[in-house]
Amino acid sequence: IAKPNDTRKQTPQIKASRDKNKSQRMGRISCKIALFCHLNNSYCMNKTLFQKALPHIIAVVVFIVIAVIYCKPALDGQVLQQSDITGWKGAIQQSVEYAKTHDGKYPLWTNSLFSGMPAFQIGYSANNFIPGIVHTIMTLGLPAPIQYFFLACICFYILSVILKVNPYVGIMGALGFAYATYNPIIIGVGHVTKMLTMAYMPAVLGSLILIYERKYWLGAALTALFSCTMIAQNHPQIAYYFFITVAIMTIFYVINWIKQKEYKHLGKAIAFTAVAALVGVMTNAVSVMSTYEYQKETIRGGHSSLTDTTIKNDSPKDGLDKTYAFEYSLGITEPLVMMVPRMYGGSSDSKDIDPEKSKAVESIQQVGQQTVQQIAQQTGLNMQQMVSTYWGGLGGVGTSGPPYAGAIICFLAILSFFVLDGKHKWWALTVIILTIMMSWGSYFKELNNFIFDHFPLYNKFRAPSMILVIPQLLLPMLAALGVNAYINTADKKSLWPKFKKGLIATGILFVLIFLIYFSADFLRSSDKDLLKQIRGSGSTQLAQIFDSFYNGLAADRKGLFMSDIWRSLGFILLAAVTLFLLIRKTIKPLLATILLAAFVFIDLIMVDKVYLNKEHYEDKADNEANFTKTSFDDAILADTSFYRVFNISGGAYQENMTSYYFNSLGGYHPAKLSLYNDIIQRRLSVEQNAIIQRLQTRQDSIADVNTPTLNMLNAKYFIYKEGAATKAEWKNINALGNCWFIHSIQFVKDADAEMAALDALNSKTTAVVQESFKSSIPFQPQPDSSATIRLVKNDNDIITYTSGSATNQFAVFSEVYYKAGWNAFIDGKEAPIVKANYVLRGLAIPAGKHTIEFKFEPQGYYKGRKLTTMATIALFALLAIAVLMEWRNRNKWVIPEETKVKTTA
Repeated sequence: IAKPNDTRKQTPQIKASRDKNKSQRMGRISCKIALFCHLNNSYCMNKTLFQKALPHIIAVVVFIVIAVIYCKPALDGQVLQQSDITGWKGAIQQSVEYAKTHDGKYPLWTNSLFSGMPAFQIGYSANNFIPGIVHTIMTLGLPAPIQYFFLACICFYILSVILKVNPYVGIMGALGFAYATYNPIIIGVGHVTKMLTMAYMPAVLGSLILIYERKYWLGAALTALFSCTMIAQNHPQIAYYFFITVAIMTIFYVINWIKQKEYKHLGKAIAFTAVAALVGVMTNAVSVMSTYEYQKETIRGGHSSLTDTTIKNDSPKDGLDKTYAFEYSLGITEPLVMMVPRMYGGSSDSKDIDPEKSKAVESIQQVGQQTVQQIAQQTGLNMQQMVSTYWGGLGGVGTSGPPYAGAIICFLAILSFFVLDGKHKWWALTVIILTIMMSWGSYFKELNNFIFDHFPLYNKFRAPSMILVIPQLLLPMLAALGVNAYINTADKKSLWPKFKKGLIATGILFVLIFLIYFSADFLRSSDKDLLKQIRGSGSTQLAQIFDSFYNGLAADRKGLFMSDIWRSLGFILLAAVTLFLLIRKTIKPLLATILLAAFVFIDLIMVDKVYLNKEHYEDKADNEANFTKTSFDDAILADTSFYRVFNISGGAYQENMTSYYFNSLGGYHPAKLSLYNDIIQRRLSVEQNAIIQRLQTRQDSIADVNTPTLNMLNAKYFIYKEGAATKAEWKNINALGNCWFIHSIQFVKDADAEMAALDALNSKTTAVVQESFKSSIPFQPQPDSSATIRLVKNDNDIITYTSGSATNQFAVFSEVYYKAGWNAFIDGKEAPIVKANYVLRGLAIPAGKHTIEFKFEPQGYYKGRKLTTMATIALFALLAIAVLMEWRNRNKWVIPEETKVKTTA
């Protein structure tokens, strides 16, 4: 542009040049403006992202800080005294040692428990590596037990985010779920797989809800990812209860879709859910199929061939005995402990009451220690051990503590039913009511017998009380949804009628609780039976002592009940006042949420600390001392041959400490092989008692005790206690060794006859075989005094022998018969394995010199590995598609019509 005083002639060339310079200047200005706007927008966008992420960051920090404070001893190098973990270490030790010489791989068969069993439920090498990666990420690598509480919090928080709950309300719900008292109780005893499975439940539930809310790809990918991780924790019973929950929720969703005529969405949702579930399960096919194959041969599969009803009562053909399955059943009103923790006394020991304030302890002290000892000698009753505050339906089996969900959580869940729409509350209520009735077990046989008989696989599980883990999940979810509705309702006045209805419902529930209190006698059925027996004994003094004792015990229980009623009412009052102030707009929603979260946590942690506190920790060195070798262990281990040890010092089938160093005839596992369980009940228990009786006479030798079953199981050494010392008994010179040739075979009709024949069997010279195996024995054994057979190597999954004889022979091997995996080979050619002496393996061996191999090749395991590999690939594909679809959906943009301009060439 020419300046005003510019008198030069404006030629076309000059004008064009100046126009070009003007255009360049304007372009530079435009670029600067555009750059400024871009930087400003980026700053604003980043600021918005940070603001959105801030509540989630706060949530993670809160979860870590609380878990670290509660489990602080873990940071000081201490470990929990977990009986189940200690037992697991004993059971897994042989596999650990095996892995050191086998490229880090665990064996599929362990010799350390029950004379040998599959290692599928103890620990073995699998190829489902994704769950381990996910778990490490989800727990941030935090140490145990910190990681258990953090994981439960973070998974519930994910559910809250998916349900579009306010982040701070989600923190409240997460704390309510993670610190429900059942969790520290099971962590304290070492039920780690149960805790981890429970922790992942809300993440799986939230992922499914994503699918149902039309986030198909993201929901399917997360469902597959979290479900595969949950199943990998290997607690099928908890997973089964969760799948019942999911099935009921799905039914409610489907009914609603049909009402709305959303058939296309219904089809998509079901299809994506089915694919996600299939991928999640099949990613664990290696463990699922191995377990499924194994359970058929266990007490869980009801596979015993014995028909004698003195051994099995009311047992289905393919499941647990009902009496055993329903052993841990809650009384009809006992689930109310979710709201009033020590309503039924808390735990089976005396940890819930101060001994100095205990009326029962006072009555014992008044009697005097000398009298108490005399009573113990006369009746076998230890009064100190009888001080149990628990008086609920679990009876003799007892409990380690109540499944307390929190008074405030229960109260908020009740309130939620009056403020929520029907989207989640009705299916959640249905599940809560059903699972409570299922927890009653034997106290509500009409329902539970039907479920036991007709629900697929349900008869494999015991302990109905465990199903209360489902209300433990759903109550915090409802509480969080309810509080979220309270803080998001603009018209607070409209909440008053709903709030009052919730208060009335809670009041009615407490009226019921008070009625139970005033009508109860605070005695278990076993307490009443013992009192009746003592009163009928004719000893007036003894009756008076026990009357005083049980009066004191009832007073202790009554005091706990009433104190916890007022305790729960106090916390509920705090929550009610907080909501009252929120509705009146006296306090802000954020403050109300923070207060509720604090009250929920304090409510729970005060009870939690009774069942898991610093006293439950010990130094790692002290924990490892459980496995310190004794001089007696060293004496036995000096024998380098292959043999078994039988620990009869107490609870032979309830401990795995013996298995840490030895191949044990005993051990503990909730899914023993059925045929071995039969041998325990029919033979080993009898022979064990015979040995104990001989030892009580303080005779040095037990060589002449009749122990034919122990002999054929190669029980070369016995461990027993003599006073305070543990002694190894070396004198079972009748142990038959690893294998032997017999002279004759006694064929019997069935399993009952086979078991009965063991009573008079000379297992050294004769084998008992069922007639169904006749076809696997092509010849009768012929005597040969020079015939030999010996063990070359037992490498768990491969056992090698050599034999030599001039005639055809039949060999009995001191190895447990298990048809689902063991194959026998004579000089490389497969030979049929015969079940001999009810529990052992037999093999027809032709004349000559031979190499014999037993190989453990379970098909469920090998097929499962292939399916796991394919499912892992499918899971990666599903995750990749989900990420791509989310990226595409989030980056869609449309130019508004008013901003569109026409362009010319």
